[in-house]
Amino acid sequence: MGAPKGNKYNQVWTLENALPRFEDALNYAIESEDCLCMQDAVLKTGIPTTTFYYLVDNHKVLKSIKQDINNHIISRVNKYALRNKFASSPAIWRMKQLGERDEQSINHSSSEGIKIEFKKFENE
Repeated sequence: MGAPKGNKYNQVWTLENALPRFEDALNYAIESEDCLCMQDAVLKTGIPTTTFYYLVDNHKVLKSIKQDINNHIISRVNKYALRNKFASSPAIWRMKQLGERDEQSINHSSSEGIKIEFKKFENE
């Protein structure tokens, strides 16, 4: 079975024709309460999912817009959890899936300083 007539399977995506779609997705993530995951925003662009991520990997400005979309989604999920619109445990899980991380830090103080040695291990 062949491809349907009028399909856009061979459409070439460039930065110039993708940028407005990414900006629309960002506006959707900012304005719509229905945008709760990256997939919602990706589908809003009308760009095939694999092509979307290919473009993100190959254009810094699109990668930046994707991160902005992600940050707005994380913010929305966080606010909904704090306002009891979402259960907190699934909301935390969701935010971690979107890239939110717990702060991890090590505080060390010593009058003697600290010495770290790395040993090289040989393969047996």
